[in-house]
Amino acid sequence: MSKPRTIDYRFKILYAFGIVLVLCAHADGGALSVLKEWFPYDGTYLTLFAFSSGYFYRNDEENNIRSYILRKIKKLILPLYLYNLAYALIVQLSRLKGFTIGEDPSFYSIFILPITNGHQFLYNMGGWFLIPLFMIEVFNVLLRKVYGIFFRKSNEWIFFTCYLFLGIVGNVLAGKGYNTGWWLVLVRMLFFLPFFGFGNLYRAKLESSLNKIPAGWYYGIIFLLKLCINLKYGDMPTFVPAWCTDFRFSPVTSILSGYLVTLFWMRIFTAIEPLLGKNKLVNLIADNSYCIMINHFMGFMLVKTICALLSNLLPVLRDFDWVAYKTDIWWFYLPNGARAFLTVYVAAGIAFPLLIKQAGLFFYNRIQRRSPSSQNDENSQS
Repeated sequence: MSKPRTIDYRFKILYAFGIVLVLCAHADGGALSVLKEWFPYDGTYLTLFAFSSGYFYRNDEENNIRSYILRKIKKLILPLYLYNLAYALIVQLSRLKGFTIGEDPSFYSIFILPITNGHQFLYNMGGWFLIPLFMIEVFNVLLRKVYGIFFRKSNEWIFFTCYLFLGIVGNVLAGKGYNTGWWLVLVRMLFFLPFFGFGNLYRAKLESSLNKIPAGWYYGIIFLLKLCINLKYGDMPTFVPAWCTDFRFSPVTSILSGYLVTLFWMRIFTAIEPLLGKNKLVNLIADNSYCIMINHFMGFMLVKTICALLSNLLPVLRDFDWVAYKTDIWWFYLPNGARAFLTVYVAAGIAFPLLIKQAGLFFYNRIQRRSPSSQNDENSQS
């Protein structure tokens, strides 16, 4: 029997931290700022997830590619489409109340747009990232399998260089306007590929050596490089990988910035792992990052809905904009203009998906207990 894999609690912190940054970026900053001037949220937080996927890839997956791909479909793609069907129904029902948010449900919006766009119903647009992640993982295992036919020993430097080159090519294509339709599917994948490859390389070749560098030198070099980027462009470059836009900088700059972000936070996560690695809240958020990624906009809408229902009762909410509420998902109501209220949206964006997950597990367990096969098992045991 193979030994069970031990849990690397640094990545529990990474998943929890990364998903909170996703919510902050989607909630106009979330009234939270964590070194945002040095490490802007836009275009960097998702690279942490691509990096972690590469870090945990194991070469023995190439022994059974079919099983690997089916597992990824079950884990990433099947839930994505089930949620998409649910949100198609929600959008259709919301039309009855005058909401215009999201595409009208159709075969195209339910089955095609999750691949080519990912923003079809808007409430679940956080799921757009799952298609390029799935494509990267499939591409990686297939390429390694082909490589293994000709070479016995895997060389992570070769794969890293290949993925870096393809990432640069993707950024060049996006910068030239090849970032719509099926081209967007390709350049999204290519954008994240260097970070997946960096995860492979970091685990196999770099981690032990980098951890030996004194903290002062380590952080000093990272901040010096980030400062050089800032001085060159007049600001810290931000990117929009969802649409592969804002590539007005060098095609390499987005990749280098993502590497520096990853190296910085991995050292931080390593340092605080003994303190937060087994924290129940951190692990709860980390273990449900998929659900939060898909459903956090509904958490935002829940806050707006509560404000809407109370707007006629509380004077502080009298300026609630019903038109914006029903037509603009990016509109965030701030009572009396208080930007600190954005943190309430972030909290709801975490709490609501967790409630969905727990409710789903509750009903699933109830159905399992009542199923004939489950009752037969109980009778046979008794």
